[in-house]
Parts: sequence; structure tokens; C-alpha cells
Amino acid sequence: MNVAEDYVRPFSLPVFNKYLNLAAEEMEKGLDSYRRAALNAPAAKRLGAFREVLLAEQLQRMMRSDRAVLEFEDLRFRLAHCGDRAESVRLLNRMAAIVFEEIQRTADSLETARRDSRLGYEWEQDYIYTPDIIEEKLKVLRVTLEQHIPAFRQRNGL
Repeated sequence: MNVAEDYVRPFSLPVFNKYLNLAAEEMEKGLDSYRRAALNAPAAKRLGAFREVLLAEQLQRMMRSDRAVLEFEDLRFRLAHCGDRAESVRLLNRMAAIVFEEIQRTADSLETARRDSRLGYEWEQDYIYTPDIIEEKLKVLRVTLEQHIPAFRQRNGL
């Protein structure tokens, strides 16, 4: 079962990912002026303004991360059902690129969480996302990129 497709129902995965990407791009447009405003804020308000920028940047990273997880899971499903060697290599290369990009996003999230504890608790879902948990995610991502994907390539002659 393709868990990515199941997750986005009743939408299709391409449509869901398209709108996640568009939302993240719109956030980036707003972040440009938001960052400038923080830089130009009066000295007494500058630190608070930068914390708000970090929060907005984190929201954008979360959208991009959600899209990456969905794409990765879709590719993993397709790889498991792929019989073509060249297509398998292409899928694995894209999966590795997604993990590489996610490592950077996660490192940025870690730095933000260290600077702003508001990112450590999500009240609607009642979960905690502390720097320790983000560090564990980074470890898993690195092991995936540096060990799991290369081992899969080797096992399958890719």
C-alpha cells in the first residue's frame, strides 16, 4: 500500500504536493519582507522580531518537510515495485537527494528550536519536538543517506 497516497486522500499525491510547494513558496515571498522588517525594527524590538522570523521560517520548513516525506514514501513504494534497473537507480538517486535536503532543513530546525522553545510543543497534536528529538531525526536521516541507501544499492546491484 502506498502510504503517501493514502495519507493525502481524498486528494491525489501530485495535487497535494503541488499545493504544499506553492504554500511554501508563498511563505518565502512573505519571509523576504518579514526578514527586512526584523532587521529594521527598533533595537528594543529586534530580538522579538527575529524570533518571529524564525517561527515563520520553521512553518515553511515544516511544509517542505511534509512534502519531502510524502515524496520519499511514494518513491519507496515505487522502488519496491520497480523491475527496471535504470528506473530503480533514478528513484534511489531522488530519494538520496530528498534525504540530503531534509538533513539541512532539520539542522536549521534544530538551531531554531534551540533559540525558541515555542517550537518544542505542538498543542493541537499534543506532541513534543525538542532539540533532542530533532537530533535523533538527524541521526536517522544520516544513517539512511550514508548506510541504508548505499546498502540497498549494493544488495540490488544498483
